Amino acid sequence: MRLAGRALFVRLAHAAVGAGALASFLQAPVWAQAPASPSSDSPETPTPTSSWWSRPALLGDLGGLRPRLADLGITPTLQWVSDIQGNPVGGEGQGIREFEDWFFDLNVDLGKRAGLPGATLDVSASVRSGSSLSNDLIGNVFNVAQTCCGATYRLVGLSYQQALSDDRLNLQVGRIAATDDFLTSPLYELFVNSGINDFPGGLALNAPGLTSYPVATWGARARVRPVESLSVTGGVFNGDASLGDNDKHGVDFSLRGPVFALVEVGYRLNQEKVATGLPGNYKIGAWYDDHRFTRFSSVGQTGPEHGQRGNAGIFLLVDQMVYRAGAEGSLQSLTPFASLLLSPDDDVSTMPVFVNGGLVAQGLWPGRDADRALFGVVYGRFSDRLAASQRRTGALPQDYELVLEWGYIIQVTPWLQVEPDVQYIVNPGGTGRTPDAVVLGFQLSVTF
Repeated sequence: MRLAGRALFVRLAHAAVGAGALASFLQAPVWAQAPASPSSDSPETPTPTSSWWSRPALLGDLGGLRPRLADLGITPTLQWVSDIQGNPVGGEGQGIREFEDWFFDLNVDLGKRAGLPGATLDVSASVRSGSSLSNDLIGNVFNVAQTCCGATYRLVGLSYQQALSDDRLNLQVGRIAATDDFLTSPLYELFVNSGINDFPGGLALNAPGLTSYPVATWGARARVRPVESLSVTGGVFNGDASLGDNDKHGVDFSLRGPVFALVEVGYRLNQEKVATGLPGNYKIGAWYDDHRFTRFSSVGQTGPEHGQRGNAGIFLLVDQMVYRAGAEGSLQSLTPFASLLLSPDDDVSTMPVFVNGGLVAQGLWPGRDADRALFGVVYGRFSDRLAASQRRTGALPQDYELVLEWGYIIQVTPWLQVEPDVQYIVNPGGTGRTPDAVVLGFQLSVTF
C-alpha cells in the first residue's frame, strides 16, 4: 500500500475505535437490544417519545407522524448501512473502499386499512453506492462487505402476505427474495462477510436463479406450521438471473426465466412461551434451478460444448444456544451455528461443497447486554472438473477459499450500531496466486 493510503487507514481506524471512543461505548447504558436472534426474547423497546439518545429511531416520532401512521396500519422504515474497509496486507493490491446501502420499506396492515385480517402489503426499495474492496483490490470470491456491488437504485420488494388460522398457514406472493424465507438465520445478519451474511454464500455460485436482497423476483411462498415448533416451507420463483442487472432497477416484471424452487423443513427447539430450555433452530432443505448449465467436462474439448437442463442441491442449517447466564430470557449467552451445502453434480456446480460456522456471544461486558462478539469461518471448495477445464483453457485452476472473521457489535443507542471487524482471507480467489489478505474495517448502521 502507498504510504498515504496507510496513513489514511490508520486515521480511519483510530477515529472508529480509538481508546476514548471505545471506553465511552462500553460505559454507555443500553436501552434496546440488538436485532432479535434465536437466543433471546427482546425486552420492551422505548416509545418514540423517548429522549433523542434512547429513542428506537434517530428521528423519533417525526412530530407525531409515526403514531398517526401506526393507527392507520402503516409502518415506514428507513435504514442506512455503510461498510468502510481496507486491506493493509495481501490481495492483488492495497487500499480502502466504502460501500453503503439506503433501505426503505413500507408495510401496510390490510386488516386495519381494508378489513382483511392477517393480510399485509409490503413495498421496499434500495439505493446503493460505493466501490468494492473484494472486486477492486483483493480478488476473492466471498465478498468482504455485507453491502457491496450493484451500485444503483432499485425496487426491491412488492408483495402481498396472508396469515391464516393463527398463522398456521402463511402465504406470500409478489416480488420477493428467496433468502427472505429460506437458508437464513437471525445470526447471519450479524456478520459482514457475504459468505455468512444473509445466507450461506456458496449457493449463489451454483444457482443463478437464487435471489437475495437487494434483488427480488416474482414468486410465491407457502409456509405450514402444523405445530408451534415445526414448519414446512416451499417456494417457486422466476429464476431469470438477468433481473438482478443494475440497469433494470428492479422494475423488469417479465416472467420469462427458468424456474427456481426450494423446500425447507424447520424445527424450533425450546422457543414456545412456556419453554425453559436453551433455544435452537434446525433446518434441512433442497433446491432446484432449471437453468441450462454448461458441463465443465466439455469445456475446451473438440466439438460442440454440451450442457444440461437443471441443477440441484441440499442444505442443513443449525444454530443452538449452549450456554445462558441467569434465568430464562437472560441475554448473556453463547450460540454456535453451522451450515452445510452440497451440490453433488460437480460437472455443473462451481462449488460442490460449502461450509460455514461460528460462535455468537452476547452480553460479555457488564451492563452491555445488547452487544455481541462474533467469530465466523467460511470455506468453499471448487469443483475438480471446473479446475480441469480451467487447465485445458489456460486459466488458473481454482481449489478453495477460506475466510475467518472476528467482529464486535456495539449497540451505541437503539438506532445506532458500530461493528469493528477483522477478516483474514486465505487463498483469495482459490488460485493460489494471490497473497492471503488481512481486512480491517467497521460497519455503521443507523435506523432513522
